[in-house]
Amino acid sequence: IIVLSVPIDAVDGVAAQVAPGMKPGSLLMDLSSLKKKPVEAMLRHAPPGVEVIGARPLFAPDSDGRGRTLVLVPTGRSGRWLPVIRDLFQNAGFNVLEATAEQHDENMAVVQGLTHFMYVAMGRALEAKNVDLAEASAFQTPVYGITKELLGRVLAQSPELYALIQSSEPAEELRRAFVSACQELASELDAGNLEGFIRDFKAARRYYGDTEGAKKRSERILRSEMEPRVSIMDAAGKERAFDVGGKAVYGIIKEAGAESFILETAEGPRTLRYEDVFPISGKALEALKAGTAPFVSRDIVVKMPVGADPLVLKWLLSKVDGVRCVDFELKDAMDFLLCRFTVSVPADGAEEVLQRVLKTAWGLGLEVK
Repeated sequence: IIVLSVPIDAVDGVAAQVAPGMKPGSLLMDLSSLKKKPVEAMLRHAPPGVEVIGARPLFAPDSDGRGRTLVLVPTGRSGRWLPVIRDLFQNAGFNVLEATAEQHDENMAVVQGLTHFMYVAMGRALEAKNVDLAEASAFQTPVYGITKELLGRVLAQSPELYALIQSSEPAEELRRAFVSACQELASELDAGNLEGFIRDFKAARRYYGDTEGAKKRSERILRSEMEPRVSIMDAAGKERAFDVGGKAVYGIIKEAGAESFILETAEGPRTLRYEDVFPISGKALEALKAGTAPFVSRDIVVKMPVGADPLVLKWLLSKVDGVRCVDFELKDAMDFLLCRFTVSVPADGAEEVLQRVLKTAWGLGLEVK
């Protein structure tokens, strides 16, 4: 198997170099962010008998792929290898989606092309008006707080890669539609035509469909963002333990402000930002103070029905013999809850404890990866 992991505009040239020397029965794949042109290039350069499959992980390289989606693009020359590759990733916990190259590029024009374009345009608008982001953050609403962080996340990525993602025809068409919609809305507001803006607002809402469901799902995201912070604030004056950059620290929470808190440790006070710490349970705090064996963290992704309470499962897992602490975070999903549980277990015998955790979740009829 040869996998081409190169920039989109380099696939053709690299395929032309490596594919001709491949033997019949082998497999040529790529990981490009667009699929139509790269798959065509691989098919063009691969000799007869060499199979070709396009692949696209829908997550960043530094993410754990379990529970994430991987798109496979079969071709007329992938009969032998497709089930092998599909099973390989499914057994590793990936959600595998099969699509044509055209389907992939059309949908990614929405999922990435338009989304990235909107955020970059927002960043440029803020720059053009010289907005003081620190001052604006003092006035932030929960929605703006999430939006600002997503803006920063997009802008932290590779501009070269994001520019290439914009190069597909579907992305170009969506950009034009977006700019046209912005101009239409701006013209209505500039002219004082509030009725026109309201009409367009309602039209967009009707097209979206389940806005009430989206409101509830996004509320969970906003709530999960604030819960750890509020928990620390409520624990002022109490002893707590945290994972800070992979190192466990403990002490008494002295002060808890809007952005950071002070932890009085044996080495002195430490000012910690909420986003830089990961709370550790009381059991782990006791182990730290006693100087007992170190613990390690294991992640499991659990698919739960809408309406289920992850806190209940967290409580159940914390009662499993050998588990020192359990934390969780909600992931984006439409018709179900996708929760990543981080379970801290002793370094010695970690796999045994993890198996007990898995059996507990499986016993409840939950899908676990």
